[in-house]
Amino acid sequence: MNVSTTGTFGPVKLAAGVTTRHVLCYLFAALISIGMFTYLMSLTPYILTVNLGIPEDQHGRVIGNLQFLQEIVVMASIGWWGALSDRFGRRSTYILAWLVMALAYAIYAFATSIEGLFVLRIVFALGVAATTTNLSAILADYPLDQSRGKMTGIAFFLNGLGAAAFFGVLNQLPSIYQAQGADELWAGRYAYLTVAAIAFAGAIVMTGLKPGRPEEADNEDAKPPLLQLMKEGLRAASNKRIGLSYIAAFAARADMAIVTLFMILWVIQAGGADGMTAAQAQGRAGLYVAVYSLAALVCAPVIGIIADRIDRLTLTIGAFATAAVGYSMLGMSTDVLSFGGMVPALVIAGFGQSSVAMAITVLLAQQCPPDIRGSVFGVQSFFGAVGILAISVGGGQLFDLVAPGAPFIAVAAANTVVLLCALALRRNELQPIRAEGQ
Repeated sequence: MNVSTTGTFGPVKLAAGVTTRHVLCYLFAALISIGMFTYLMSLTPYILTVNLGIPEDQHGRVIGNLQFLQEIVVMASIGWWGALSDRFGRRSTYILAWLVMALAYAIYAFATSIEGLFVLRIVFALGVAATTTNLSAILADYPLDQSRGKMTGIAFFLNGLGAAAFFGVLNQLPSIYQAQGADELWAGRYAYLTVAAIAFAGAIVMTGLKPGRPEEADNEDAKPPLLQLMKEGLRAASNKRIGLSYIAAFAARADMAIVTLFMILWVIQAGGADGMTAAQAQGRAGLYVAVYSLAALVCAPVIGIIADRIDRLTLTIGAFATAAVGYSMLGMSTDVLSFGGMVPALVIAGFGQSSVAMAITVLLAQQCPPDIRGSVFGVQSFFGAVGILAISVGGGQLFDLVAPGAPFIAVAAANTVVLLCALALRRNELQPIRAEGQ
């Protein structure tokens, strides 16, 4: 007979049976996840130039098509991965997820044709879908609800810290390997193989996660079929707060993507028109992304504490209001090269991006049944993938045909729509209370 006990991890109160070892293994995944999701894309131009010899004037279309394919695969598979984690448990699914990610990195740099690169991107997309679902589901499993905000704050802080390490250190790997005597081709391959080794280490670390299914690790007879779990993830939207979190994921993931997609391009184009060299413009763009990322990083622990002290719907309302203001300020900027003028908008947008992502995570975790969390978070991630797809395609058209700030205005509008939906839900929830008081 198993006796479940509860423990703590610093200020975080843990669910029954969750130990410090389980939490530390999960936090390692949180540390490397965002960097893993983005590093492959950051070095793709290197692969296009060195491996495939594709002219630079074709890079934009190729990269856009690769991203489009990735999001389609993520959308098609993420619900299945979520159901798989509910069916067989987080630990085994997460180990498999990191092995897929390691395989994707190990083979991506060996592409010898553009067609092969697209096929290999499908493998990477499967790894992204699998790791994303488990990252969110375990964050809901391990802490008790009254500590879920603090746990989310720690995880999101580590997300940002790891991403900074990947961009600041690992982006230099090709140069480092070249300095050690490798040619251009193998320097890129060694860089990808290094990151593949980190992903493989992630798979090993995941063996330390809590085994079994959440809440019922020893109940082998209670494992429903995958299709049933996926359907239950969709039906869960009958809970209006869960439905709101699905809709909110569309805007939240667009928030996360837009700065790296269009802010850098905007600054580089404006810098070139102003007489800056490409290196100077790239440096200014990198500085802007750093300010935005730092704001999101600093904000995460604070929002985590607040999330455990106020109603999660109230937190969601405040988060989307902040994001709407921040991205509106970016979109309406008249001098994108003015560092002093851009910093307030970048900081507010960074606060908004971090608080939005955290708010919908803790809101959904509070509402969804433990036995279908993977499926529910898979559905939420599906809507998030749709958001990235929309901003990648539609935002590019707005940037080229309307104005560089137009994609940011579009994202601000999406955040505003979610804000209005959240306010309407709050009003509906308060109506019965008011009626009883009359």
